[in-house]
Amino acid sequence: HSGAVPDSPTPHALSVVVPAFNEEASVRESLVRLLDVLDGCGRDFEVLLVSDGSTDRTVEQASTIDHPALRIHEYAPNRGKGHALKAGIAMTSYPLVMFADGDLDLDPSVIPGWLEVLDADEADGVVGSKAHPDSQVEYPWTRHILSTVFKWLTRLLVGLDLGDTQTGMKIIRRDVLEDAASETDTDGFAFDLELLVRLNDEGARIVEGPIILDFDFTSSVKVSAGWSAVRDLIRVSRWRRRVSRGA
Repeated sequence: HSGAVPDSPTPHALSVVVPAFNEEASVRESLVRLLDVLDGCGRDFEVLLVSDGSTDRTVEQASTIDHPALRIHEYAPNRGKGHALKAGIAMTSYPLVMFADGDLDLDPSVIPGWLEVLDADEADGVVGSKAHPDSQVEYPWTRHILSTVFKWLTRLLVGLDLGDTQTGMKIIRRDVLEDAASETDTDGFAFDLELLVRLNDEGARIVEGPIILDFDFTSSVKVSAGWSAVRDLIRVSRWRRRVSRGA
C-alpha cells in the first residue's frame, strides 16, 4: 500500500485499527458509534477490526454491521494488543492511522477535533490524554492511581513527558508511524509506550488531545494488566538505555 488512492477526494483519508480481545459485550455498539462519527467527517476512511485471538462472539457481533468501510481480521491465539495493532497497520492504506479500542470507554466524538489539528499540520500525531484540561474523565480511583503511577514511572524511566501514554485512542501520520511501529518489540499493552518513545526520539511532533472517558467495566484491561504494563515499561526503559549507550 502507498497511502490514499490518487483520485481520493480527501487527501487526509483515515485508516482506523480497532484491536479487540473478547469484547463481545461492547464491540458492536463501539463500532457503530465510531462509524457514525467517521461518516460525518467528510473524508475517505476505513475501519479494520483486529480480533486478537478472541474466544467469544466478538467477530460474530462485529459481522452483523453492514458498512462498506468496515473490515474484520482475526487470528489465534491471543498475541497481545501491540501485535494486533502492528498486524492492523500492515493491512491499512490511508495517510492517517488511528488506534481505537474495541470497548465503550472512549467516546469517538473527539475525533473531528483531533483531525483538524493534523489537517492544519500542527502535529504529526495526536494521542488521547486523561490529563488534557478539556478531557471529561469518569473512572474508578484504582485506575486513577495506576494511571498516575504509570505516568510518573514513564517520566522517570524513559524521560517521556506526556501526561498519558496508555489511553487507547491515537491518530498518527503513516509516514512517521510505519517504521517506528514495525521496529517496536513489545507485543503487550506497553506497545503504545515504546512506540511513543521511538517517535519522540525521532523528533515526531506528538501532542495530547482531549478525551471523553466513561469507564464502564466492559474493558478487558484489569489491574493485573496494569502490573504487566509496568513490567513492559521497565523492559522499554532497559531497551532505551541500551540505545542511548549506543549498544
